[in-house]
Amino acid sequence: MLSAQYRSTDAKFYSGQGDVSVTRKFDTPLGSHDIRVGVYGADWGSSVFAVYQNYLLQVTSQPKTLDLVAYGADGSVKGYVTDNGALNDAASLVGGKYDAQMVAVYGTDTWDITDRLRIDLGLRQEWYSYNGFSQTTGSYNLGNAATLADNATRGFTGAIVTTKFKPKATNWTAGVNYDLSSRFGIYARASQLEVPAYASAVAITGSSFTASKAKLYEAGVKALVGHSYLYLTGFYTKFDPLSASFTTFNPSTGRSDQIVAFVGSAEDKGIEADGLLRVAGPLSVSGAVTVQDPKYINFTSTTGASAGAVAGKQIVRQPKIYGNIRPSLDFKFHGGDRLSVYGRYDYVGKRYVDVTNTTALPAYGYFSAGMTFDHGPWNFQIVGDNVTNAHGLTEGNTAGDTLSGQGTPDAIFGRPLWGRNVRFVVGLKW
Repeated sequence: MLSAQYRSTDAKFYSGQGDVSVTRKFDTPLGSHDIRVGVYGADWGSSVFAVYQNYLLQVTSQPKTLDLVAYGADGSVKGYVTDNGALNDAASLVGGKYDAQMVAVYGTDTWDITDRLRIDLGLRQEWYSYNGFSQTTGSYNLGNAATLADNATRGFTGAIVTTKFKPKATNWTAGVNYDLSSRFGIYARASQLEVPAYASAVAITGSSFTASKAKLYEAGVKALVGHSYLYLTGFYTKFDPLSASFTTFNPSTGRSDQIVAFVGSAEDKGIEADGLLRVAGPLSVSGAVTVQDPKYINFTSTTGASAGAVAGKQIVRQPKIYGNIRPSLDFKFHGGDRLSVYGRYDYVGKRYVDVTNTTALPAYGYFSAGMTFDHGPWNFQIVGDNVTNAHGLTEGNTAGDTLSGQGTPDAIFGRPLWGRNVRFVVGLKW
């Protein structure tokens, strides 16, 4: 037998957005500019009611619920740990509502200084407004002496906690590209990405108000030889601060659905290659590979909770190596018809489900193949994914694994790679 959880969530959403922008391209004594400025606005919100219930189940397909019964020496029933299979009548309870608005102004400029040198700039300033409330909960004994399942049932206390929060975010990017010749070039870019806490996390779950911010830097070279090309890029990303909310175990209540906010930092550095080699005739081989070192630097919490010894550990669900290779045969016929037959192999390296790297997601690879045919306005496709029916876990249990894993060296449950599947697609251009 095993313990499993049934989750019921009722949510009502609304959203609306709009964007207005103007563009202008003009020449100056020092090159040409292509400028765009605009204003973006959004309004959204949701009401949420969610309740989780733990059950005792058979270990089999289409399992039935089980009752755990206490018997006396005379064989009489003294009581039940469960209530019709339920270990907890309400193990977790969430209720609340939020409304959110966002206004952003932005501008971009593509500056062609010469026919070889280009600089592009972008800036976006965002203002948010969150208003919401959450319903507080407590632990209640419903008084059914025949079972223990109702002794610590979550219920609303009748009190609410209101939240008003007005975060803002600044995002920018600056890049430069210089062509040394018609076949070789160099490029570089620096960017900042700032993401404030989500309205639902702030208003309903009470998570941290701290925004997450990342600085990204990359530089590389590009080469074109005949109909073949290669891009080689080195990159470095620093997340500081990095805000995350983890589900932790609370020993005073015996519950594992307490959400604790952590703030820390992380970094990722590596190199990636993307290229295409035109071999001979209709045959070409393209591919991409990334080798990186994504790792946490630290995590702390104002509540005093610990995320474990995470310094230097690999970032959750991020592999150190991944890539693909794609051979293709491309044919052109009289009349403009085109036929492409291709294969593909994808590889994803070893990852972890938790910040302490105790439970691994093993590396996996899978093959795909397909064919496309264009005839006039018609397009026909046959696409086969994971044709060898390879096995792999794309992620573990994101709701519960994050701190200490699954208690095993390799993951024993999670989201599996899709099995073998084939799609037939027909398209018509009007």
